[in-house]
Amino acid sequence: MVTMEILQEKVAGITKGLREAVDISIELRAQSPQNKTEVVKIWEEFLGGFFGYIKQRSRESKDNLLAGIAWTRMKLF
Repeated sequence: MVTMEILQEKVAGITKGLREAVDISIELRAQSPQNKTEVVKIWEEFLGGFFGYIKQRSRESKDNLLAGIAWTRMKLF
């Protein structure tokens, strides 16, 4: 059975991994200009694939998974 606790655990694990990836990205980008370009490509591929999957699954389920998210409340920038 799927529960809110399972979702929270999954998101917490993903968050930990993403924070580690950000730290690694910063370290790699500091090493060389070539790394900057490669790191950007990796993040573009990941984010494009992630948001593309959300869009695909939203269409398939007829339930927009991003609806109701207040981007300004998240204080992204």
